[in-house]
Amino acid sequence: MYFINPFKGLRPAVEKASSVSIASSDHLSKDIISEYKKKNKWSYLNVFAEKDNTKSKEQFELMKKNSILEKDNTDSFYIYKISTKDHSQVGIVGTAKLSAYDNLHIRGHEEIFLERAQKRLKQMDNLNAQIGPIYVIHPDNKELDKLIKNETTNKSTYSFNAMDGCNHDMWIVNDKNKVLKICDLFNTINRIYIADGHHRMEALSKLSEFRKHKNPNHTGKEPYNFFMVAIFPQSQARLLDYNRLIKDLYGYSVKDFIKEVKKKFLVEKQKSSFKPKEPQTFGMYIDKQWYSLKLKEKPESNLFHIINLDINLLHYYLLEPILGIGDPRYDNRIDFLAGFHGLETIKKKVDTEEAKVGFALYATQMENVISFADKKLNMPPKSTWFDPKPLDGLVAYDFE
Repeated sequence: MYFINPFKGLRPAVEKASSVSIASSDHLSKDIISEYKKKNKWSYLNVFAEKDNTKSKEQFELMKKNSILEKDNTDSFYIYKISTKDHSQVGIVGTAKLSAYDNLHIRGHEEIFLERAQKRLKQMDNLNAQIGPIYVIHPDNKELDKLIKNETTNKSTYSFNAMDGCNHDMWIVNDKNKVLKICDLFNTINRIYIADGHHRMEALSKLSEFRKHKNPNHTGKEPYNFFMVAIFPQSQARLLDYNRLIKDLYGYSVKDFIKEVKKKFLVEKQKSSFKPKEPQTFGMYIDKQWYSLKLKEKPESNLFHIINLDINLLHYYLLEPILGIGDPRYDNRIDFLAGFHGLETIKKKVDTEEAKVGFALYATQMENVISFADKKLNMPPKSTWFDPKPLDGLVAYDFE
């Protein structure tokens, strides 16, 4: 087996792809999700919406029985392009060995919410399939880029605008020589990094371990020893800011809260919304006013692991000591807002009293992601927002 392998993907019929596949729920409001489920009977949203595992499994099996989903007969790679108005990225969907994750050839960078990982595990165990890929990045490879460029001159099998507002194109590569070439090229890459999907990744690792112990004839070649990845070149991956909303001021009045903040930060009123353009600078919206915050002093030397990581600086110097926010994985007073929503959404949520104060952050940089992963350190949850993301269900990995 290779580091990255082809597989027999479970795919929607071409004419059904746009209604079957789904975007991250972070992109969508509850109203949009509800409306989409009603209009699209065969959407994966209707599989995941079922709280009853039996009904969820029945819906998934109905999709296969009615040829909404069909499994490829040949091991294939899937070239995948995602495009927005101002950005595009193209990579390959395949499978990787779970041992590569356990042995740190595939590295993560972010802490997880255990409850969410457990939910993912139950979903995949119930469906006996991985519906969405782990989004990973690899160091740029000119030969791989050339191969992909040649393949994408042909007409794509899928091409549609999805519910996330992005255009999604996919080409199927099942020619044996080309498949082997892709395998060989990925074998020259020593390490890849998880961009998005840490909860799913942890769930897959646990599921594999569980099934391994249940199988007395385990060989290491069973489908549960692998997982589906969408691999994109590092230079094409795009990171956006990941902002914070806090539901109360921990007993402070607005005036006293700002007074406390000024002890550690230079605070300046802004005439309009403030989006940070450099590290150690933050935007803050409170009481219908935007402020810029800049850390007065360099981070303490004993906090070496948080230097250049703004989300940790905000936590150590403001959220924890002033607002009493503990571990963000378990504190229900903090909420997270992906950067694609824009600063207007921070303003709206504070103005409508869904939150008391909002913070706009400078986006985590790619070098931070790589550095943390290489040092085997984890960022806090919700530190990075890679955008755009692969869809769930455009191609799935069946464990059968």
